[in-house]
Amino acid sequence: MSTNARIREIRNTLGLTQHKFAERIVISISYLAEIEYGNRNVNDRIIRLISSEFNINPCWIRTGEGAMFIEEVDVQISKLLSAFKLLDNSFKECAINQVESLVELSCKVKSNQ
Repeated sequence: MSTNARIREIRNTLGLTQHKFAERIVISISYLAEIEYGNRNVNDRIIRLISSEFNINPCWIRTGEGAMFIEEVDVQISKLLSAFKLLDNSFKECAINQVESLVELSCKVKSNQ
């Protein structure tokens, strides 16, 4: 299944129309339709929007590996949030970028195995 088809599956699993789904991730309905029909590539920005808005595993969107939904907060996430809260605001964006890069790398490694 392609990334584009997985996005359609997410929308259907959530029981949302294209209009409601697009509205929630702040893209046009036509752009979403183009993605779902495979006429547009799915970029990292779209994956981040879907992941954060609907609690979807970004690796699952990219590769189909693992569970669709991110599980509830666990101990590691609690530790990460505690450490993140201690950072100065100037470092928070850097930390987010680093974590996103690690997620992308992890997905690439999984897809190459």
